[in-house]
Amino acid sequence: MTVVTPPDVVTHPILEYEALTHHVGLLDLPHVGVLRLTGNDRVRFLNAMVTNDVAALAKGTSCVALLTTTKGRVVAELLVLADAESLRVLVLQGSTERVAEALESHIIADDVTLENLSATHAVLSLEGPKCRDLVWRLFPREPLPIEPFKFTENAYQGMTATVVRHSVTGEKGLHMIIPRAHHERLRSYLEQGGVGMDMAVLGRAAWNMRRVEAGLPWYGVDVSEDNFPKEARLDDAVSYNKGCYVGQETIARMHYRGHPNWLLVGLSPVGEVPSALRWPDGFEKPGELSSLTSNEAAVRAHTAVLAFANVPVIGAELFDAAGAADAKSAGRITSAVFSPKLKQALFLGYVRAALATPESRFRLQLGSETASLSVVDLPLKGDTKHA
Repeated sequence: MTVVTPPDVVTHPILEYEALTHHVGLLDLPHVGVLRLTGNDRVRFLNAMVTNDVAALAKGTSCVALLTTTKGRVVAELLVLADAESLRVLVLQGSTERVAEALESHIIADDVTLENLSATHAVLSLEGPKCRDLVWRLFPREPLPIEPFKFTENAYQGMTATVVRHSVTGEKGLHMIIPRAHHERLRSYLEQGGVGMDMAVLGRAAWNMRRVEAGLPWYGVDVSEDNFPKEARLDDAVSYNKGCYVGQETIARMHYRGHPNWLLVGLSPVGEVPSALRWPDGFEKPGELSSLTSNEAAVRAHTAVLAFANVPVIGAELFDAAGAADAKSAGRITSAVFSPKLKQALFLGYVRAALATPESRFRLQLGSETASLSVVDLPLKGDTKHA
C-alpha cells in the first residue's frame, strides 16, 4: 500500500513546512479507510481484536490502536471512534482491505455487522496551530473538539462532518470525516477560508520533514509486519491493562519480561557532514523565495527532493562507531529528511536497543564518504507527539 498520496511538492517544501508549523496546512488523506461496526457485541468484539482499550471509550471519544498478527507484529494503525450506536474505525496506516478481512473473519457468533464506508466517505486533515480557527470558519455556531481524541458532529449548509482532534504530523490537528459527495465542495470552502491565514496545501516533503521531527513512523517505511509495537515506539496505541486480544501474549511478554532487540530512534550527523547530507539547492529560506516565481520555486524544490531521495541512505546499514571495522550491523536507516528545526539531515532508523542512547555513535558509509551519526531525542524539544 502507498503510505502517502500527496505530490512531493505543491508550492515549496519550506513554505509548506512554515505554514504547517506556524499557521495551518491542509492534507487530503484518500488512503485512509473508514469502517463501521454495529451490533450489541461490537465493543466486546473489537476490544478482543486490537491493542488499545476500546471498552473504556466514552461516547464522543476516540483512541489510537493497532491491529497485530497472532505473533504481535503490526498490521495497521487505527483510530477508533465511539458513537452511541456504532464504532467507526479509521485505518490511518496499512491496508483497509486487510483490516476489514481480518475483522470479518473473526465475526462468527457475534452480533456484529461490519461495513466498509471507504467508497462513500473521505478524510481531510487540518494540521498546525491555527487548524481549529480554520475549521471554526465552517462551523461558527457549533462546538469543536478541544481535547485530544475528542470528536464532534458538525453541519454546514447541508454538509455533515465528524471532526476529530488528532494529528498525523506532530502538530495540532483536526481530521474531518465527510461524505465523498461533499468532498470537493468542503475542501474548496477550507481553501477559501485559509486565505488570509497563510494556509498551505501540504505535499509529501513538508509532511515528511515534520513527522520525522515528531518521531512518527510511517507504515511501510519505518514500521511493517516485521516489527513489534515496542520496537517502533508505538506504546501509546497499546493498553497493558485490558483483557486478551490478538497478539497480546507476545506484546505483553516483551513489555513485562523482556525487551526488544531493536528500537526506532532519531539520528542526525555530528562532526564533518558529507556533501550528500548538506542542505541542498532548492531548499531556500522563505525570505529567499521572493526572488523566484512560484513555478521556479516548485521546480527547484522538487528537484532537490528527488536529488535527496536518490541518495542511497534509505535502507543503509549503520555500524557502531566504537566497534571493530568488520563488526556486525548495528542498525539501518528507514527515513531521511532535511530538518528545518535542526538545519541539517535527520533520520529515523532501527538500532540495537543497547545502543539507543544519545551517547552512542554510528558510522554510515555513503560511497567514498563516511558520516558519523548520533541518537536524537524525538519529538524534538517543544514538539508534542499525537497532538
